[in-house]
Amino acid sequence: QDDDGAEIAHGMHDLKVQTYGFSSGPYLGYPESHDLWGDGAVVVVPAPGHTPGSVNIFVTLPDARRFVFIGDLVWQREGLELATERPLPAQTLVDADADQVRAQLRHLLALTRRFPELVVVPAHDARPTADLPRL
Repeated sequence: QDDDGAEIAHGMHDLKVQTYGFSSGPYLGYPESHDLWGDGAVVVVPAPGHTPGSVNIFVTLPDARRFVFIGDLVWQREGLELATERPLPAQTLVDADADQVRAQLRHLLALTRRFPELVVVPAHDARPTADLPRL
């Protein structure tokens, strides 16, 4: 059986990895951020709780549509809309710090109420992903 992962990794030998810090200051109530190009189009904020190093990525398109890619903070958008946590067994297995996850959920919920046009894109929910603009 072929190892597709190895083939993909082999094809990335010229990939340049760049690390970054959160030196762009506060953003939408997050204490720190990294503005990728300095124009607000792509802003990365720390989102601790699920796993060490978790981030949310805010994207603002030229037509002013706004998205936030939240990874595994919630698995489906209802997890945010209904302000529900993962079941306790799942929290124990997948969340590094449940209190931080709760704080992230509260903050993101407040943002969606303040900015109803903000489209939240969880990593495992195909519905908002299907509505993303195609490149």
